[in-house]
Amino acid sequence: MKKQFIVLISVFCLFNFTVYGQEKTRKNFFKDNMDYQLHAYFGIGGSTPLGMPSEIKKIESYNPGLQLGLEANATKWFEENSKWGIRLGVGVEGRGMKTKARVERYLTRIIQGNEQIQGYFTGLVQTKVSNTYVNIPVSAVYDLSKRWNLYGGLSFSFAIDKQFEGYVSDGYLRKDTPVGPKITFDKNGKAAYDFSSEVNTFQWGAHLGAEWQMNKHFKLFPQLSYNFNGVLNKDFEAISFSLHNIYLDLGFAYLF
Repeated sequence: MKKQFIVLISVFCLFNFTVYGQEKTRKNFFKDNMDYQLHAYFGIGGSTPLGMPSEIKKIESYNPGLQLGLEANATKWFEENSKWGIRLGVGVEGRGMKTKARVERYLTRIIQGNEQIQGYFTGLVQTKVSNTYVNIPVSAVYDLSKRWNLYGGLSFSFAIDKQFEGYVSDGYLRKDTPVGPKITFDKNGKAAYDFSSEVNTFQWGAHLGAEWQMNKHFKLFPQLSYNFNGVLNKDFEAISFSLHNIYLDLGFAYLF
């Protein structure tokens, strides 16, 4: 959490420094019909498949954890009193979760000593995901009323800290094929897996949100985001289905 906080502050300072330097050289463009905001939020969601795969028989537990985000953005309105504007932001956000699921013939790759064994597991799988992204959203903004703004657009994210790991237990693994040699794990036995190096560095997707103006400086907002490409690399074969980051973010904005 300390590492994420340092990155968040650094990004915000860089954003302000850039805007200040540009304002000195092109003062009218960066001052007229412009809004500057700081968004702080927490996310509820996870890395999930689209639809429940047949291999997953039961979700026994789900913990979204504390996924925080901080974003600085600037909105350029097309003209004075315009209903439409374009927003560019930069920020840092955490995306993660902890899950426990009962699975059957679930393709995975476990670590046994110095060896990695791929096969089909039936039993209990526990997963921890904790990734940190630098996020660059580009949005169209619509001034719906005196208190409400709607916005939506595309987001481009770059992973700067990756964690996707867990372990299997209370079941058995069929090596290589669904009928291969059987490796059994009792309730006290388990084998770890670590796919952190397979987390996709680049993510892109869409977001849609609304802002409610509380007073002159503060806003509240919900935002829904979905990443089009998978959390794990496209050529990764140790999981048979694609996972996508889907999140509902709730937070506040400070309008400068």
